[in-house]
Amino acid sequence: MNKTLKIIGIVIGAFVLLVAAFTVSQKTMMGGKAIYQSNYLSEVDEGVMDDSRFSPVADMGSPVASPASRSKSSEIVANEETIVAPESEKKIIKNGNLSLKVDNVDRAGADILKIARDNEGEVASSNVYQSGSKVKRGNITVKVPVKNFEKTFSELKKVASLVISESTSGADVTEQYADLQAQIKNKKAEEEAFVRIMTQAQKIDDILAVQRELSRVRGQIEQIQGRIKYMESQTDMSTISVSLSEDASISIADRWRPLQVAKESASVLIKKVQNFVDFVIRLIILVLPVFILYLLLVLVVFKVVKRIYLKFKKKEPNQS
Repeated sequence: MNKTLKIIGIVIGAFVLLVAAFTVSQKTMMGGKAIYQSNYLSEVDEGVMDDSRFSPVADMGSPVASPASRSKSSEIVANEETIVAPESEKKIIKNGNLSLKVDNVDRAGADILKIARDNEGEVASSNVYQSGSKVKRGNITVKVPVKNFEKTFSELKKVASLVISESTSGADVTEQYADLQAQIKNKKAEEEAFVRIMTQAQKIDDILAVQRELSRVRGQIEQIQGRIKYMESQTDMSTISVSLSEDASISIADRWRPLQVAKESASVLIKKVQNFVDFVIRLIILVLPVFILYLLLVLVVFKVVKRIYLKFKKKEPNQS
């Protein structure tokens, strides 16, 4: 009996020790989660995280910041990252079109190249061709800095003997450029926040989730950088498209050539005589023999029919 009581006491004591150990371990794990949550919420409150699609704390089963606090932090980021471009850094896209009549397209092309280089620019493309009326035409695209646009446009018009048409257009994209700068700064701050969170993440699921968000943010950064580079290329260099055409030169010698007309007429006459002689030869050799054969056949048939008719006519009086 005493042995039985001792065994029961040992079992109860072991159970109590297991319960105590389990309680201590749970408190330790909850404390670690609370620390992780506190670090994440501090990142959100600092304004570097404003994307509600990712929440490593939520993946671990802990509460996350409320939508109101996230929207508030987003407003803080927007207010802090707004960039206003100074007046000296205006971003303007300028384009021009010219249609010019020139004496010589080749010479005008060389003058346009010189004007472009004198104004710190280049000829981006050139296309010269000759039409059926032996009049040369060409299209030239000039790229020059925006600051030299008006000067270059004015000098290009002097190349022509006649300016057929001209037009210019401009667009101020300073606000869009500043907005792109603010977007990329915010995205880089968001990227840094995800990198810091990754150093604190311990679960594989959390690490993979952060990596996905990092890839998304870096893709957006590259996209914005591409738009910025394109806008800078458009605002740094203006484009002028020039259409050239020569004045048509009229020459009497080219338009009136009586000797050539006489030669062509004699050639046509000879061809017509040749055709007539060929027709007569074909008529004599091919058509005439066949015609004679048909004529003989008709004569033979006529004589046979006439004989038959006369025989019948002679028999009729005798019968009567």
